[in-house]
Amino acid sequence: MARAPSGRWALAYPASLLVSGLGAALVLAVLVETGLPVWLALGMMGAGLSAWTLLEYLLHRFLLHGVEPFRAWHAEHHLMPDQPIRIPLAFSVPLALAMLVLPSLLLRNLALGAAVSIGLLVGEIAQQTVHRRLHAEGGGRWLGMLRAAHAFHHHQDSRLGFGTLSRFWDRCFGTAPRL
Repeated sequence: MARAPSGRWALAYPASLLVSGLGAALVLAVLVETGLPVWLALGMMGAGLSAWTLLEYLLHRFLLHGVEPFRAWHAEHHLMPDQPIRIPLAFSVPLALAMLVLPSLLLRNLALGAAVSIGLLVGEIAQQTVHRRLHAEGGGRWLGMLRAAHAFHHHQDSRLGFGTLSRFWDRCFGTAPRL
């Protein structure tokens, strides 16, 4: 099995938040300059955050569980879930760049794309933070439900339970574990 990059080639939480955090700050500066109405900017950020939940599900299910070397790197996390979570730069940098650039290209509008990008990047930051909490104690009812599904994914059937922030897409695609 290919070992996940470590040291200077991977960032451990919370340093891994820097890539997306800096990207979000940069795009926010661009967004402010565009003069997009606040209500529209917030709506597009919400759309980006919602899109992140689907993107997270798809990346986890099909990339991290199906494409080398990502599958092997992710398998290490399944084998040692209590170890610090390290995100290889080969994964985080291209993902952040795609979230920065693609929305504006697809929408053909810098302002709307920037707002969607912020939502995507905030979603990715939230996913990393929640994922770390799923491997710790405490939290409320919502975190407890996510933790149970995540534990099922790790310890019983890795073909189920791909959502980290939400179980919504698992329910839509028939991959929700029965808890």
